[in-house]
Amino acid sequence: MTNHRPTIELKAVESSSVRESIDRAKQAEREGRWADACAVYENLVRDPETMATTRLAALRWLGRAYLEQGNRAAALDILEAAVASADVIGSPPAIAQALNVVGIVYQTAGDLDQAETIYTAAREKAELGGDGALIAMIDQNLGTVAMIRGDIRGALEAFRLSHLGYQTLGMRNHEAQVLNNIALAYMELGELSDAENAYNEAALAFEEDGDHARQLDLAVNKVQLYIVGRRFDEALAQCNVLLGVVADEAAPWRGEVFRHVGVIARERGDFPQAADNLLRAEKHALESGDLLLRADVSEQLAELYWAQERHRDMLQRLNEAHSLYSQLKARHRVAQVEKRNGALESRFLEMAKQWGDSIESKDRYTQGHCERVAFFACVLADSAGFNSRSLFWFRIGALLHDIGKIIVPTEVLNKPGKLTDEEWTIMRRHPEAGLELVADIDFPGDIGAIIRNHHERWDGAGYPDGLKGEDIPFAARILCVADVYDALTTTRSYRPGLTHTRAAEIMRASTGQFDPQLLETFLGWAETADIPGRPTPQRMAIFASSADA
Repeated sequence: MTNHRPTIELKAVESSSVRESIDRAKQAEREGRWADACAVYENLVRDPETMATTRLAALRWLGRAYLEQGNRAAALDILEAAVASADVIGSPPAIAQALNVVGIVYQTAGDLDQAETIYTAAREKAELGGDGALIAMIDQNLGTVAMIRGDIRGALEAFRLSHLGYQTLGMRNHEAQVLNNIALAYMELGELSDAENAYNEAALAFEEDGDHARQLDLAVNKVQLYIVGRRFDEALAQCNVLLGVVADEAAPWRGEVFRHVGVIARERGDFPQAADNLLRAEKHALESGDLLLRADVSEQLAELYWAQERHRDMLQRLNEAHSLYSQLKARHRVAQVEKRNGALESRFLEMAKQWGDSIESKDRYTQGHCERVAFFACVLADSAGFNSRSLFWFRIGALLHDIGKIIVPTEVLNKPGKLTDEEWTIMRRHPEAGLELVADIDFPGDIGAIIRNHHERWDGAGYPDGLKGEDIPFAARILCVADVYDALTTTRSYRPGLTHTRAAEIMRASTGQFDPQLLETFLGWAETADIPGRPTPQRMAIFASSADA
């Protein structure tokens, strides 16, 4: 998305050498040679022959050049000096221009709240100075904030206001920059034809103006349009052109291009090529500190691993993407990120269910066990006061609680008689094995405790750690109640399912196994709950049973 650069505003007459230096720097900007532009601006700031107003403008331009090279700290230092200098000379337009670039620094760092506050202050100064071009510029940047937050209609309104301002002033190149953002908004709304028309009009204007850097930015955005429209040949051709333009690995848009190439390869089934390019995109994101690109790449890698049925790798990447998006959401309340989080959580649940199903497929008597346990456990967790975010991760843990049974041979899981000592040793290993499977996945909440400790007992006689009473993690105590209840009320290899009444009798008689308060809370609910498929005395025999292994 395009942020508007400050306009050149030199009121006084400068020497020919200074004007030539400025022209040289602006040409370097158009060609994407930011380091060269930086060197010129630094000389202008230091040159005693440079007039005060020009020196102030050069400070702003220098700050932007540092930002384009990824040096946000240096950019902010320079721009704060520019704001202070503008304030000293009492020029509202100069203050507004400097503040506008400060807003861009905060926006690129992901601090949207601070960026919007600064843009709004800059717009007030621009209005005070009656600077129409500057007002249009700031409207464009306010539109980018709305766009990132997911307020697409609000963004379009701001972009159109900016476009009208530039149109009125006859500023064709600036119109083109806004058209680029209008195209992105149309694309988000699924109006692809309008998006392409806006891109084409913008591209023509940039070509006429010789603005090479903006042409490249727009070309990167247009790749996404092709991908959304599943025009993969055009998308890949555009990516290849972009990657062949320059060999500068630090170019800010190259990470986006590698991500696009990775997505195209994945959609075409070329998984090795997809992984290679997505990991290259991730490298760029890490080097540039681009949090949003990192989140996007992790999400795309998760989709790649899903297609490859690499469940563990997918869970790891899903969790990483979710964490990064949550950082953005928590910091900025970004609606767009909230939407992405919702999609990721749906995929998380789908993944957890599929992985649980893959274990249950080994045991013909436990189909649906993880789903039912997750349901029962979430009912109990909800009554215990878990909030919606905690419940989400609690459910993931419940779905994965028996994942360690992947180590248990099928014949042991399906054995109708009593297990031998050796078989029982293998069975008792499944909580630890489950935790080992997800050990390097940085899950939030108590997922690890649920997997490892759901067979602990209130009296300390459980496994694998022999924890006792409140030393047992609360989430694991909840899971234990739900797990045993489902085991008792569904048919197993060694007996048919029991009624609620009989299951409740057995659980209450199992002195020392459960947290007493949690047990009574759950059984009170289950007594009157309408649970599909629950056995009744009329259609089954009653057998005493030990707790589920």
